[in-house]
Amino acid sequence: MYRRLFFTALLLVMPVSRALVPPEPEPAPWRDGERLIYNISWKGLIIGQQILEAHKAGSGWHYVGKIDNTGLAGIVGFSMNVDSYVRNDLFTRRFRRELTVPGEGKRILTAIVGNETKVSFVWVDGSVHKFVSPQTSVLDDASVLYYVRVHPDPQKLWFINFPTLVSAPLHSLGTRTLSTKLGRMAAKGYLFDSDGARIEVWYGASKERYPLRIFFGQKWGGFTAELVRVENAH
Repeated sequence: MYRRLFFTALLLVMPVSRALVPPEPEPAPWRDGERLIYNISWKGLIIGQQILEAHKAGSGWHYVGKIDNTGLAGIVGFSMNVDSYVRNDLFTRRFRRELTVPGEGKRILTAIVGNETKVSFVWVDGSVHKFVSPQTSVLDDASVLYYVRVHPDPQKLWFINFPTLVSAPLHSLGTRTLSTKLGRMAAKGYLFDSDGARIEVWYGASKERYPLRIFFGQKWGGFTAELVRVENAH
């Protein structure tokens, strides 16, 4: 009798135990060491190339982005470096962006995500501004590209910005054919548009879902990136 009671109790507990196990994250369509190279246009001019790399880091990923300023970008004084670490659910856990805009100067945005999101912003005059948000499922300039690459479904997203986090729904822009350096390719577009940040990305319809065309805009302006080459960083 006690044995039957034990197994009955075990059967009742097992479904609950399975429900408590967090689901496995969806597999990423990019490989460790993927390097994406883009032509960057700012105010209608191609100013150089942007390099975006993805490296496995523990159970998450490390994204590194930079603009090669050996061309016109270096001449006009435009530069941007992005460093992003994400969790296994692809949300940001640490982020740093250094951006220099011609005629304005350098600004630095950093964020650390734990039980809350702590953001620090250094303005062009050297003044430091900080804020804290309870929202922890957040994305940054780099991680948003990879997150939507895996999770393109309609949803509300939170984006690291200053003077506060910004949020907006992710909208589908449908399907179209793009003429790219890689050839004519079917692509699906998505838009995040909020007060202070606008991101439009067109992903290839292939299994790799490469971000083929990116428009990123904020109050300082914006730039367009066109994918021209895919490499392996290793």
